[in-house]
Amino acid sequence: MKTTRALALLATALFTTALAGTANAVAPVAPATEASLRLTVAHGATPGAGMPHVVTLDCPPDGATTHPDPITACRLLDSVNGDLEQLNVNPGVCNDLYDPYTVTATGVYRGRQLSFQHTYGNHCVLQRTAGAFFDF
Repeated sequence: MKTTRALALLATALFTTALAGTANAVAPVAPATEASLRLTVAHGATPGAGMPHVVTLDCPPDGATTHPDPITACRLLDSVNGDLEQLNVNPGVCNDLYDPYTVTATGVYRGRQLSFQHTYGNHCVLQRTAGAFFDF
């Protein structure tokens, strides 16, 4: 009887130790940076027109991110798997007035280089297409 109980205690101790080792092996770690980008918005037909607005975007957001809505911007970036040409947040009608805005995004997204530049016909088109991503 004592031998059976001793074996049961030993088995429980070994099982608990094994579980503790497993728990340590799968302990959560801080997520790796999915994206680190420099974004610009310029009122004009070139990236350097006027006084371009510049922000940084890190996904997941951290203390270095200067984008005003990084959570939404990161979600938008992920929704198109980093292909900003695919953004079309709020399709709809805008006026035909030509008042261009040029945007750029450069950096790294999920380990690959990202380089994007596009000139939108006016601010409405920019907002409907890119939403919060270039809203700063």
